[in-house]
Amino acid sequence: MPERGVKHMANMWEQTAAMAKQHEQQGGAWLKLANDGDTAVVVFLGEPHPREVVFVDNKFVPFDETLKAQGQKPSLRVALNVAVYGTREVKVMEQAVTFFNTLMELRAKYGLERWAFEVKRRGAAKDTKTTYSILPDRQLTQEEMAAFQSLQQHDLPKLYAAEAAGAASGASPAGASSAKPAEPVDVKLAQAMATALKALPREAVDRFLQKFAVQRIRDIPASKGELARAFVDSLVAEYSAESVADVDPFGP
Repeated sequence: MPERGVKHMANMWEQTAAMAKQHEQQGGAWLKLANDGDTAVVVFLGEPHPREVVFVDNKFVPFDETLKAQGQKPSLRVALNVAVYGTREVKVMEQAVTFFNTLMELRAKYGLERWAFEVKRRGAAKDTKTTYSILPDRQLTQEEMAAFQSLQQHDLPKLYAAEAAGAASGASPAGASSAKPAEPVDVKLAQAMATALKALPREAVDRFLQKFAVQRIRDIPASKGELARAFVDSLVAEYSAESVADVDPFGP
């Protein structure tokens, strides 16, 4: 095969690989660097969104009083809006505090709005020791600076609220809407219902969870609190009546 044909073939492989990587990034809010060596050239936009989390069941969950009572220790994760340099598509990148500290140093030295930065993954998929390098890639022109800063950014607090709501309902983050999650049932009411249900057979508990399509009592929305309380009362009455009926009146 002529040398020109070989070079053309190599270029087509590279171009197709670049197109495949671009398509992987489309259709979702999150910037995906899934494998060792994956890179993206991005422009950082807007303000950071920090949150304290705990790594549970292979995912990060918000740190709360329940996890604190279990002795869990939180770590800090920081979400940022970034625009992919080649397409100007706005994505969300979430990183650990070490990455953020490096970004702060680059911000002080270069100014984030003036540069596009290369972010590179160093670590295989699911490797807990994965790190990310970040280096200045190219300086932006005044026109590019204005264009990137005018892009519509993701509302990070709403995005995470939607993700939490989707997880509670069994939906994936990519399919979650931007709607505000439902307010949970009152804590005291949830505790009272839990106490009553603990005294009943497992069958009654399963009926309760199935009726309200939840896995935990505290996941019941506040709007269904009174309905849930009434159903618990009916279960208590039902199973109490069965217990009375099972008593042998002629027994010792």
